[in-house]
Amino acid sequence: MVFKFSTFNLTEDPPDFNLPSPPASQSLTTCLPLNHAGCSFIKAITPCQVTAGASLCLANSASTFDCWRPSESVQCPVEGCLKRFTFDELKVATNNFSETKKVGEGLYGCVYEGILRDDSRVAIKRLARRTSQACRFHAEVKLGTMICHRNLARVQGFCLSSEHGEYMLVYNFMVNGSLDSLLRGQLPLDWPARKKIAIGAARGLSHLHDLGIIHRDIKPEVILLDEDFEAYVADSGTALFMDEDRGKAVSEGEPSGEDAYFNDCPMGTLHYMDPEHFTGKNSVKSDVYGFGLTLLELISGRRAWETTCLDGNKLVLLQWAHALSENEQLERLVDTNMPCGYDKSEVEKTVRLALLCTQLDPEKRPYMAEAVLSLEGIISLEKRWEKYQTDAVMRFENAYLDSSSGDFTPCHNEEGLYGPR
Repeated sequence: MVFKFSTFNLTEDPPDFNLPSPPASQSLTTCLPLNHAGCSFIKAITPCQVTAGASLCLANSASTFDCWRPSESVQCPVEGCLKRFTFDELKVATNNFSETKKVGEGLYGCVYEGILRDDSRVAIKRLARRTSQACRFHAEVKLGTMICHRNLARVQGFCLSSEHGEYMLVYNFMVNGSLDSLLRGQLPLDWPARKKIAIGAARGLSHLHDLGIIHRDIKPEVILLDEDFEAYVADSGTALFMDEDRGKAVSEGEPSGEDAYFNDCPMGTLHYMDPEHFTGKNSVKSDVYGFGLTLLELISGRRAWETTCLDGNKLVLLQWAHALSENEQLERLVDTNMPCGYDKSEVEKTVRLALLCTQLDPEKRPYMAEAVLSLEGIISLEKRWEKYQTDAVMRFENAYLDSSSGDFTPCHNEEGLYGPR
């Protein structure tokens, strides 16, 4: 067994522990034994990192008719208590939810920029009026009361109004929007910024897993960026709480560790879902898969479903990255809009990590704690990579990719041009 030895009592908080900003992994000196499979670093959670969750009672009768009526019964604990806003407060903050204040829109609803009475700038998520959104609201309020981490988007408060039929969530405003919008925008990201984003997102996701929470929808759109390009994992409305959903556990042993699997309806976004996720099988490794694809987008600037012509075939991003790896041409994957050059060895290691994260067999993917340490250069996954290269099971010329990502199709353009399928 391999250990990274502790320098403080695990039953107490470290002297320099700061609740609003928990320690990054390189300053976390807890004992980190490898598990029995030799794969995962098990990290201790200090008491102050977790506060009680919220109890949210939803109107049961509303779901019968697929209407949407929020309950007024929300109980928040003293610690981690969220501010409750009135509908009128948020209406004024957004100039009556003006289109000019809208900064995002999706199936979940709309996001508006708002200015509160104290002149603070916030993002207000106004959920669509569907019964299913009540569960999203419940999950995000619960997470808002129990999570305090530098790389997780923090819920400031909420609005729950039965009179207006509204569920709204209030967050800190992120100047640089989402990683997805930034990669498609006019501001080119250099390698240090991309590396910082990758590490921040990995830290946030690793912390969720430490708390027994599976995000279930990791993609560039849920990685938010502040003015310093610090990454925050957001949109946890589809999260699965391992302790709360013990009845859905299908693995042997305690259904709360990182090796636990849960049967539930498929959640997430099509192109970022791992193979087992399509069957309703959820685990932390499902998040790892989405993170791997997000890493590939971060490096290449291309969307997961965009195709590239190679040897007469159209390949989606993951297939293309794998093919370039086999041909030792990973430099072709790097975003041509990346300014100021980049560290070739660092980029290569990051691509390798992404490919390890997106292996078809979830048991062979690293845990997020390992991904963090790898990105920070603390550990090496070289042996994993060597096995990946020699293991025939890892080859992507198989039925799964052909069926889920689209069959290889003839490509008449050999210049490497790509576009949406």
